[in-house]
Amino acid sequence: MRIHRIFTLPSGDSAIELREVPLSADARPTSPTYAAEQIFFRETPAGHVQDFHNAPRRQLIFITSGLLELETSTGERWVCRPGDILFTEDFQGHGHITRSLRDVRGFFHVVMPDHFQVTDWPLMAR
Repeated sequence: MRIHRIFTLPSGDSAIELREVPLSADARPTSPTYAAEQIFFRETPAGHVQDFHNAPRRQLIFITSGLLELETSTGERWVCRPGDILFTEDFQGHGHITRSLRDVRGFFHVVMPDHFQVTDWPLMAR
């Protein structure tokens, strides 16, 4: 299972990397449990574009419908589909752009505490 991590580079540019969720080696792999602070749900219509912005909080975002395009401040683009998970923590710098490419984009946000870290998780190739 993978997570798209959106973060700020020392240059102020936004970047995206893939991290692998650590899972047990059981027949039904499971991750450790993590405390969350809040959860909320949102829908965004097809064609909606949110120009450069920073993440308002540390949050996991689970895509449930539609297609999302993420664009970093350097122009790199990633497409996320239902089932994909994002972790946003680009609070400063140039931010990123989001575009709802097709259909209503459904998603839910899980606000995570400061001690939740994904940078210790394995880095994956794109």
